[in-house]
Amino acid sequence: MYTKTKLTLCWLILLAIVLTACGSRPKFIAPEIDPPADLIPGYVPDGFKLISGFEFDVENFAAENLRGGFIEGGDGEQVVRVKGLLRPFFSLKSPAGENITGVYYESRDQILLITKSHFPNGTLDLWQTQYETSYQTACECECDCCRLMIDLPPVAFRIAKIKEVRTLGDTQVAILERAEGWITVFVRDDYQLTVEGGLPLEENLKIVESLLQ
Repeated sequence: MYTKTKLTLCWLILLAIVLTACGSRPKFIAPEIDPPADLIPGYVPDGFKLISGFEFDVENFAAENLRGGFIEGGDGEQVVRVKGLLRPFFSLKSPAGENITGVYYESRDQILLITKSHFPNGTLDLWQTQYETSYQTACECECDCCRLMIDLPPVAFRIAKIKEVRTLGDTQVAILERAEGWITVFVRDDYQLTVEGGLPLEENLKIVESLLQ
């Protein structure tokens, strides 16, 4: 899908990624792969079915999907600043900058995304520090004179806030809230995982528990 907008950077921060809708359910589009077996949970809420696996190349994502048309300048510093707006997304799902791999489920009116990214020697505390730092950096808007064209797959994310951290068994799980629903984040072996969708929080946590077993 091609979405063209002309916004200041501050407005872009508020909107984050453009989310399209198909009827009452968001439509998710991403490069498809075979569903990774280690991301298929033992528990899936009734009505959901597995659609596909997917993978994003984090290193090339911003370069391929952001094109700047700057009223002033247009130098490398501004380009870096624009790409910095995507840092909260990448820090949420890929704190080490590795590819984001996932599985995509859908029900009649909801989607469920489970992702992982290589995070060697990572901990939830380290992830939280990096995510909160990237969130603050993105919100430090210094440029209000930019005009952007954005070509992005409709990945469902807006900047999410950490509400609490719970412990499931021996694993700490961060719980984040945004308008579209809950996101849970945890570290399993050398990977950082997320579970997100429009599910009630307790259903989300049941999925997390099944992924930890």
